[in-house]
Amino acid sequence: IDMNSAGSISREELSEGEEEEEEDPDFEELRPPEVDPLAELLDCGGTDAALQGGGDSVDVLPRGGTCFTFSRVHEPSCSLLTPNRLLTLPDCPIEVKIVSIERDHSSTHILYPNLYVIELRHGDFQWSIRRRYKHFQQLHQQLQMYRAAMSIPLPTKRHRERRRSYREDNARRPLPRFPKKPESLLSQEEVQQRAEQLEAYLSNLVMVPAYRMNPHTMQFLEVSHLSFVGGLGPKGREGLVYKRSGGHHSARGCVRLHFLFYQCCSRWRKRWLIAKDTCVLYVRPRDGIIKSVLLMDQGFQVQSGFMATGVNHGLLVTNLTRNLLVKCWTKRKEREWKDHLQELAKTSGRDFTHPNRYDAFAPVRSASRCRWYIDGSKYCEAVANAIDLAKEEIFIADWWLTPEIYLKRPVVPNNRWRLDQLLQKKAEEGVKVFVLLYKEVEMALNINSLYSKQKLAAMHPNIKILRHPDHMTGGILLWAHHEKLVVIDQKFAFLGGLDLCYGRWDDFNHRLTDVGGIQMQRQISKSEQPEVNTSMNEVANRLLASHRLRKQRESAGAILTEGYGTNDTVDGDGDGTQPMGGSDVDSRRRGRHFSVPASGIANGGAVYVDQEEGKVVVGDDGSSRIASNLQRARRVFRAVTGMQAFHRQNRRGSLDSLGDLSEVPRSELRALSLEDDLDIEGSAKYWLGKDYTNFIFKDLTEVDNPFVDIVNRNVTPRMPWHDIGAAVSGAAARDIARHFVQRWNFTKFEKAKQHENYPWLLPKSYQDVELEATLPECAVGVLYTADCQILRSASNWSTGIKAIESSIHSAYIDNIVNAKHYIYIENQFFITLEQGNGTVENQIGEALFQRILKAHRNKQNFRVYVVMPLLPAFEGEVGTDTGTAIQAITHWNYASMCRGNSSIIERLRAADVPDPTKYIDFFGLRKHDELHGKLIQELVYVHSKMMIVDDEVTIIGSANINDRSLLGRRDSELAIVVHDTDREKSVMDGRLYSAGRFAGALRRTLFREHLGLLESDGSASGIDIRDPVAASFYDGVWRMTARRNAQIFEKVFRCIPSDSVRTFAGLREFTAVPGLAETDPEQARAELREVRGHLVDMPMDFLAEETLTPAPGTKEALMPVALWT
Repeated sequence: IDMNSAGSISREELSEGEEEEEEDPDFEELRPPEVDPLAELLDCGGTDAALQGGGDSVDVLPRGGTCFTFSRVHEPSCSLLTPNRLLTLPDCPIEVKIVSIERDHSSTHILYPNLYVIELRHGDFQWSIRRRYKHFQQLHQQLQMYRAAMSIPLPTKRHRERRRSYREDNARRPLPRFPKKPESLLSQEEVQQRAEQLEAYLSNLVMVPAYRMNPHTMQFLEVSHLSFVGGLGPKGREGLVYKRSGGHHSARGCVRLHFLFYQCCSRWRKRWLIAKDTCVLYVRPRDGIIKSVLLMDQGFQVQSGFMATGVNHGLLVTNLTRNLLVKCWTKRKEREWKDHLQELAKTSGRDFTHPNRYDAFAPVRSASRCRWYIDGSKYCEAVANAIDLAKEEIFIADWWLTPEIYLKRPVVPNNRWRLDQLLQKKAEEGVKVFVLLYKEVEMALNINSLYSKQKLAAMHPNIKILRHPDHMTGGILLWAHHEKLVVIDQKFAFLGGLDLCYGRWDDFNHRLTDVGGIQMQRQISKSEQPEVNTSMNEVANRLLASHRLRKQRESAGAILTEGYGTNDTVDGDGDGTQPMGGSDVDSRRRGRHFSVPASGIANGGAVYVDQEEGKVVVGDDGSSRIASNLQRARRVFRAVTGMQAFHRQNRRGSLDSLGDLSEVPRSELRALSLEDDLDIEGSAKYWLGKDYTNFIFKDLTEVDNPFVDIVNRNVTPRMPWHDIGAAVSGAAARDIARHFVQRWNFTKFEKAKQHENYPWLLPKSYQDVELEATLPECAVGVLYTADCQILRSASNWSTGIKAIESSIHSAYIDNIVNAKHYIYIENQFFITLEQGNGTVENQIGEALFQRILKAHRNKQNFRVYVVMPLLPAFEGEVGTDTGTAIQAITHWNYASMCRGNSSIIERLRAADVPDPTKYIDFFGLRKHDELHGKLIQELVYVHSKMMIVDDEVTIIGSANINDRSLLGRRDSELAIVVHDTDREKSVMDGRLYSAGRFAGALRRTLFREHLGLLESDGSASGIDIRDPVAASFYDGVWRMTARRNAQIFEKVFRCIPSDSVRTFAGLREFTAVPGLAETDPEQARAELREVRGHLVDMPMDFLAEETLTPAPGTKEALMPVALWT
């Protein structure tokens, strides 16, 4: 390079500069730099720095205007002093206006007495700052140095051309002119003129891109990479402060000693403090990373001054989770921060800082859009659709999560709707996935959350998983994170009793079998019928089994077929192996199980599952036959197309005869007829591998081998699963997201505080939340409008709060006490005793007792329906040391229902209620089916956690009726209470009644399912289920159906629990007599045709004369009673 030439070029360039003008001596012009800094940076490969704080993706606000997308929160960041960061919205001006001048007459600011209040507007974002003349002066000097640094010429033609073009563009802009006259020399009349000068200076300054993007300008304007992000609400106040290390202690006792300690021992670090509408956070300036988030809650307070903080210009921000101690530069800054935060707490944060109904963390959200889901089929489908529509974030919290669970079924050779594959797909699209799992005590539970974490974490860096609690360091051994939730983009949320794990997917049919493999239906002869297990028989078997037979079964159970997950071979599963010793007849009479003969498997081979990938594949031995069956199925399908339309029309007629059925899942009813129309069965498996479960028969093991069956599905029926879920959008969904954010941030603080790979999460703003587009109803189902409130059970160990929240318990009590006509409860447990019993603390039973007693004394028709499992789903041998858990839970359930002076039935009798079942009764669910021609039955496991009151109020969540779930300080739980606002005409207690649409539709659909009125033949459609109080329904339909069904099941299957079995000796005699299913299958089938639905009576006298509490000397007896209650 010719340096002389370069030098002459530089001089030539300088000579081509702006013409010399006579400058005003009272002003100093700030000319633009010689180069475009952003272009220079991009030339040097500085794209990431230029777009610091996230990409430049722009979104549209609900009320119009632009903002950065919320994904910017999760993008990599860098130092706040990094030059040329894109922190303001592209092509959007910054409007500046000085609205007032505050003059300080004290001696503190003699040289700079005027404080200028500046209002700024950037798009739809507005905020204000206060600055003195010296702050403008400091900014001007920093920009002068920046301009000088950028004026060094680069000797290339391309740069010279770019500079010339840049100068020409800037020449058309007005120059910032800084007033130089000191403020101390200004007269009173000149102050307003000075304000106009400074306003013009700042307005012109932000029009120059190089100065607008300068970090000193951004700090002057209180702007960061989080200022204009959509979803974070208004701009808010921001600025640099000093934060004391730790920040979890406030001044107590002697202030002087604390002051000395802080000055000598504490470390103060610079942090960029940001106040949003419902939270406070701070960022580390050197890398822009969020270091902590404080949510506004009912413990939120702001204190200032030396007496409160122990430091000069100190500010102490406190909530129920922690204390944050910061130090400002001046007394004015301290006062401004305090006033701003207190104002936020009174306005935008009021929903969380003021007391809410039921002492809940969140308020009632009016006119929320919500819906319910009965059983896992529709719930999982809606969750899958919602996840597939996620754009920014997915939050999942579960007690148990299995990555390989299929959310849509029947399963076909496509893994699109498998949970892990779906989350991986969204993560690859840039969606951030955050998962919170309960970290189990491995000696007690086999859910293997570590496997779930490792499997999901390995799929994509955008999937983050945390487990909690750490048992050794936290000392939490007895309690669990029991809530279940899924949140999509913080605007649509699911909750209820359904974990995304094995065994939960089900529909209203509650199938007992799933042998898989497409095959044509045929009649199986009696000689081909295998012996089949049920969990009820298994309980009886284990009760009466000897240790010798148990060891033999364990030995046989070790012989497992490897390689094919479904174990569709004849004798490959130890669970289907005949015990050694004894004849077949003896084995049958003892209820033992034995292998299925080869002829018991229908011809045609089987559909298998690849053990590693979980893909549906066809075994060699059956591929040709299955292909032939598929061809035949296609021919049959074409032939019956017209007949299907006829059938569907008939079904519509029968369904419409039930009245208003907007709540009936018609799509389910019609889809189920396809197999019947094609005359095929088992077209594809619904439950692959370990998803085919029967927890009473055998608990889960080896979760890390998901596609290997845990039981032999050709022998053992699955345990159907009945559950309830809910979904909500808008502000209530944001409340659920806020709960997740609080839990995530608390877990990060405890376990990954310094691990930058696990970010702090931010709650979205509630501003204009109802204007945001929610998920379409075609994806999640029809939505109702109602008032919703999110409730929880939370405490210090579970969410880090310095309080105990038991709002779920409070809501149950309040709605029971205020019930007018009926209460319908579905719950996994019913453990609640009289007040002051000394063992069980929750007051559900006391509230029910008082309300029923009031109805009896007032001669009022009042009903309480309680639907619960017939037996707890715990593996164990009743009567042996392995059956202690199932016995303990059964004891407490019966002690709450009908046994002992503290039970509700006995208390009502003692209070002169001659027939308590007139007011309250208990029920279970049971299903029958055929497996390879053999009649089978199984209880339907009720896992719901729900209460409906008066067709008006509904509570759906994860909380059981026991102390673990309701007291708040034990298991963590989440629930929603829905108060209907939309009404429809109905009947209650024989009178016209205005029923809520949400509660009424849910209750009627549940009644139809349990009473068998959802079936398409319409045979029972004449039953009127609108009035749950009328004796004609309560006694003439509900209780009569339950009693008749229970009698038929006992006659056909001799199943337990049964009122005929009061002792262990009686159980032995009871099981020794075979039922009709074995002695006369045809007569048994005729009897079973009279069964309606799944509803059965809860046996109140089962093992009534036995002691079911843990025996002294057992390890369970050493455990605290609170573990069971």
